[in-house]
Amino acid sequence: MEAADVIEALEGLRGPRAVVTAGQVSVYVPAIDDTVRIDVAEVRRYKRIWAPNGDPAVEFVMGDEREVWPLIITPDDVVCRPVDTGAVLDSSIEFRIANAPHIVAYTEMERAAEQAALACEQPEPIELDGAGATLLLVRCSIVAATLAGLRPVRSVAWWQRAWAALGADVPLPPFRADPVWDELMHEASRLTLTASARGEGDGPSAAAGVAVSDFRRLAPRLTAVALDEEFVSCWRASMPLTPTRFVETLLNGLDAARADVALYPGGGGSVDVMLGEGDAQALLELSWSDKAALHVDEVRIADALAHTGLFQRMMFNTERLAAMLGFAQVTILASGAGTYAFAAMGYPRDPELYQAMRYRRDQASVVRMSPTRKDG
Repeated sequence: MEAADVIEALEGLRGPRAVVTAGQVSVYVPAIDDTVRIDVAEVRRYKRIWAPNGDPAVEFVMGDEREVWPLIITPDDVVCRPVDTGAVLDSSIEFRIANAPHIVAYTEMERAAEQAALACEQPEPIELDGAGATLLLVRCSIVAATLAGLRPVRSVAWWQRAWAALGADVPLPPFRADPVWDELMHEASRLTLTASARGEGDGPSAAAGVAVSDFRRLAPRLTAVALDEEFVSCWRASMPLTPTRFVETLLNGLDAARADVALYPGGGGSVDVMLGEGDAQALLELSWSDKAALHVDEVRIADALAHTGLFQRMMFNTERLAAMLGFAQVTILASGAGTYAFAAMGYPRDPELYQAMRYRRDQASVVRMSPTRKDG
């Protein structure tokens, strides 16, 4: 593959800026303020896809004579495969992390490092095995990012802060010498870290004080069916977030969309999301009777809006909202076989990458931080 092919693949992604330097394509992603470097000789092929949140993305299949691995670039993120624990731990014993993701986004890595640091600094006792597994996964993700040319200094700074808070109590063997890590540590030591906003003003305590006027201000984006004091009372009792956060989450990225919400005294409710008009309309219907499950009752997308990432965006927003509302799961009833086809979601899409990721996952231990000796 030629550098021009990689540049062409990235066309259409708003945000990233690509230039060619010495056989590499350097892609600066302003949203993360970092640059990924693509070795053209390692690119086998690429495919334009939709990210889980509905944004356009490019999935590169990278490879050498031994294996293949993914590199995914979105308008505001870079997704890499974490390295194996053996690449960072100096030990004859192999450590596996149960339920570890097969790929990690740059923003997820940074968020996990920050959350780990803040958790480790709390005065309450912390479960050391779990904390160690988290820090090991974050370090594996950071090292993977550096192999793609990225320099995640903020993630390293948060990681070091968490590590320092735990002292020498983490049940892990020594780390391998890594000059790049040492460079990042030196840069990180000069950073002043500020924790990201957590939205405390939109949580359960704020939701308990909502009033009729809060819903009227959000019209027509949010319409409360039969808005009165009884509706507001139902909201306070069953919805642990403010109407503003509800709208921001459910309609995020859905321009001109509107939602109708109905609540019932027993804790149930329903939401209809409508988008577009005429021959270019989309509909999403949700319902629930309790917090056991949020049901996706119907998704209807007109042909004019198909293949735009709209389905992925709707499902992404629905899953985020379900988590914020405390639902145990999201269910979808697929009916009318042959009539409806659900869009592909998640990474990776390439069949060879999928098989490679599945093989790595199947080889992992099912016990968190459970060491197993290598054969031989």
